[in-house]
Amino acid sequence: MLFESMLYVIGIAYVTLAMVKERAELKLEAAAFSDPLTGIGNRRAFMQHAGQLLDKSRQRSESAALLLCDLDNFKRLNDTYGHPVGDQALIAFSHIMVDNLRKEDVSGRIGGEEFACLLGSCDELAALAIAERIRRSFAQLSILEPGLLSVSIGVVTTGESGYDLSRLLSEADLALYCAKDQGRNRVQAARLVKLSFGDTHCGSAGSPCTA
Repeated sequence: MLFESMLYVIGIAYVTLAMVKERAELKLEAAAFSDPLTGIGNRRAFMQHAGQLLDKSRQRSESAALLLCDLDNFKRLNDTYGHPVGDQALIAFSHIMVDNLRKEDVSGRIGGEEFACLLGSCDELAALAIAERIRRSFAQLSILEPGLLSVSIGVVTTGESGYDLSRLLSEADLALYCAKDQGRNRVQAARLVKLSFGDTHCGSAGSPCTA
């Protein structure tokens, strides 16, 4: 009887330790895919989940759209108002971005002040409308006086650029910096950049984009 009781206790202890270990591993895995400041996915998570969504979109012959967002003059914001205010701006933007996306869309903070969204079953017109809502909502935040916070967004779709994530990011990046070159606080479609200036330049007289 005593031996059976000991076996029972040992079994319970083993199961408990296994559960604790599993929970710890899940927490570590979640931390590896999560941005610690905003709580949304980090670059690693975005690249993995966006790749999966693009594969599904390709298989279904559906259009998808990539939004690449960069907070304007973020270094100056940090230098002028301090990093706590900069952190508030990053957190607030992440909330605005997620609030304007659907559950099946993929988003993440992929750099210091850079965020990305991949929208499934989405054409250029719908993507531009979503990007504009995000831009407008962020500009209206009351963290600082109106007009001090803004974001530039580059938009590209699989319709003109295919389903390769690296290519989509590259073309969205070009559109993003063209938006900054034209004054910041705006949304720019990659398709229009290519139509107007080719694949590598934007701005007046074909001058390179600047941040």
